Amino acid sequence: MSTEVAVGIAGAVIALVTALVLYLRPRRARSVPEPRTVPRDLPREPLSAVDRGALLARIEETFESGRFCVLHGGSGVGKTHLAAAFARGSRSPVVWVAAEDPANALLAYAELAGPVGPDAESAARAGLAWLNSLEGAVVVFDGATDPDALNRWLPARARVLVTTTVPDFEVLGGTVPVGGFDEAEAIRFLGARAGRGTDDATADVVRELVCLPFALAQAGAVIRRQGFAGYLDRLPHTPPLERDPGEVHPACVEDTTLAALRMVAARDSRALIVAELLAVLASRGTRRELVHRVGPDPVAVDAALAGLAGASLAEFDVRGGVVVMHRLTQRAVLGRLHAEERLAPALDRAFDVVEAGDPAVALVGHSAALWRHFRALPSAALAPRLARILRLRRRSVELLAEAGAFAQARALGREVLADHHAYLPAGHEDTALAARCLHRAGERVRRAG
Repeated sequence: MSTEVAVGIAGAVIALVTALVLYLRPRRARSVPEPRTVPRDLPREPLSAVDRGALLARIEETFESGRFCVLHGGSGVGKTHLAAAFARGSRSPVVWVAAEDPANALLAYAELAGPVGPDAESAARAGLAWLNSLEGAVVVFDGATDPDALNRWLPARARVLVTTTVPDFEVLGGTVPVGGFDEAEAIRFLGARAGRGTDDATADVVRELVCLPFALAQAGAVIRRQGFAGYLDRLPHTPPLERDPGEVHPACVEDTTLAALRMVAARDSRALIVAELLAVLASRGTRRELVHRVGPDPVAVDAALAGLAGASLAEFDVRGGVVVMHRLTQRAVLGRLHAEERLAPALDRAFDVVEAGDPAVALVGHSAALWRHFRALPSAALAPRLARILRLRRRSVELLAEAGAFAQARALGREVLADHHAYLPAGHEDTALAARCLHRAGERVRRAG
């Protein structure tokens, strides 16, 4: 046999063996996504963050004895950032859910399989199945309020970390109580946040703000520019707002927010408009591109956002694409809007922003928030804005149906139709539009079933 023939045979054998090895090699199914360890909406580490290693160790210890860990404490004590620190340190896939509305889990699970398509519910089931196939995955439900509503979204295998002000979540499993800083931690944090030395004045501020991390962060931003002297005397001393369950902090906590906002607005008037926009939109967070629509241009809005973030009045997720305002900050800004009778124009600006044809399902959350604020308007301010808010409500039903969240679309459609009957005269054409939205959602549910 000639040398050329022998070489050819050897080459063919090598190619055949290589093909066989590649064929037999275990392969990942195309539909299975790669692990995501940096989820959307995961908060960044805050400025001058305090190491809360003892609490992080408690979380680890709790997970060693079960799949569930509940971080329970009042608003503003740092539960979200504690959960985020645990998530950022995890080497396993993490899913972050803004759980004031547990249905946000549907989109979070659906996104595990890639961009949300026309059937979010099927994608969510696929994403959850993939998540349950992994070792050590973590799902964080941040700001949960209803254990029963959350139950249907719990994974079967992944570890679950819940942050809440509601003690009822203790039924899930191990609970780690989270309080504010101790006084020594609070003094160190405020000194670092303010960029100044610590003295008796530092301790006075810390005690007045009951060592609450949320309030200290905002106070530190003001003190950095204006000094400790007279800080407490300069607080606006607004009337105390009604407290939600789990909130026991003093009224001066709202004062720290308003003092910080006043300082930022004095340097950039656009910051006040942006803050008021964030206060009336969904607490889950708002995409930066959506905020840009408040104008006059993206550069000016980004500068305003940077000022708010520097004063701890807002913060970005780790990717910088979503901006979040803490619920306590939202409430303080809303309280000011109500007191100054400026809620209506703030809602008008928000309508202009969200009506611009944004196709994102996130519009559903913003529409729900705007509906709540609309109903708090004086009766004389309702009529000029009724058509706009009802149009947004109908669009929310359509978006949920288009995203494949059929059951949610039908439930919201019923609610929206009832709202049309309640606010509009009999036979109004917009009520017919709402009825058609509900009918289409119901048809899709039947076809999907």
